Amino acid sequence: MLLVQEEKGSAAYNAGYEVGKWVAQNPILTLLIGVVVSVGFVWILTKVVKQIRTFGE
Repeated sequence: MLLVQEEKGSAAYNAGYEVGKWVAQNPILTLLIGVVVSVGFVWILTKVVKQIRTFGE
């Protein structure tokens, strides 16, 4: 539960709602976002594993 909850009529809610509608109507964009997030996750994971492997050297 959030300590500060925004109202449904706020500017941030409306902006998020509009972005969500736009992404939902463009499946290619959803796919591209998924690819970018996946590649970013793998990149970070490889950096962490490399740090762990070279820790004792």
